[in-house]
Amino acid sequence: MADHMDVDDDDADLWTSPVKNPPSERPKNPKSPRTPRTPKTPPANDRQSEPLDREAMLKRELEGVRSINRVIEGVIGTLQRTGSNMDSVSKTVSNASTLLNTWTRILSQTEHNQRLILDPTWKGATNDLAEIEAEAVRKQQEEARKAAEEEERKEELRRRREEEDPRPNQGGYGVVKDEVQVVVEDRHQLRLFGKQHHISLK
Repeated sequence: MADHMDVDDDDADLWTSPVKNPPSERPKNPKSPRTPRTPKTPPANDRQSEPLDREAMLKRELEGVRSINRVIEGVIGTLQRTGSNMDSVSKTVSNASTLLNTWTRILSQTEHNQRLILDPTWKGATNDLAEIEAEAVRKQQEEARKAAEEEERKEELRRRREEEDPRPNQGGYGVVKDEVQVVVEDRHQLRLFGKQHHISLK
């Protein structure tokens, strides 16, 4: 019996109308239910902007590389100009050294001329040339004398060697007598030759 009454109560709740809230409890601005957002599809312009951005980035990189190349070319040009300037400086220094040497010789010659002019024994340039020629002749004569002495010394040495060490010639025996070599055939003739000319033979 109790179960039957519970079922009746449930049926009564189903057919009962909802209770209306008083106007004071109702919200002034009722909230509308939120609808789910639809996914946005990327516009065509965004898809095209990606290659454009990449191309712009590549162009910027290319421009940077070109800028670096221009800087390097400028440095190379500066180095080349510096090398040319160094060559010019080197030539200038060489020319200055040549001029300095020439000026030194001029000063030396001037000093020499001044000493000659102030020398009371100087007899002029003609006498100087004669003295120079005479000095050259003396040097030649001195060289010839030294050569003759050297040749004479060699000849004397050769003659002494022949006197100290007589050698047989064509199977005979050689004896030096008054700077003349005499050749005999055998020892008997050699002994006879020694007795006749009073030469001691060893």
